[in-house]
Amino acid sequence: MILEDYRKGIYKSTGGIIRSFLKIDGGTITDITFSGDFFMFPEEAIDSIEERLKGTAANTAAVLQAVEQVYRSEHIQSPGTTPEDFTRSIMQAVGGE
Repeated sequence: MILEDYRKGIYKSTGGIIRSFLKIDGGTITDITFSGDFFMFPEEAIDSIEERLKGTAANTAAVLQAVEQVYRSEHIQSPGTTPEDFTRSIMQAVGGE
């Protein structure tokens, strides 16, 4: 992955910085990865969030819904970091909202 080819968003949540790197094609997220200094349990749940977001429309409502679904299904605990925080980082990368 060459990060220069990706849109970048960064958001500082109470629980840490969330960096999102994504590609969009036709208004849809085609690839995404996260980095930062936030904590998430189970740790591998971040992979589930990334996979779920691929193919999701690049708008606030769709992104938030997708992240919330994974939080529920994986029983994610992320002290100080919420699905809304991930959505803010992603929407910065999208370019607005």
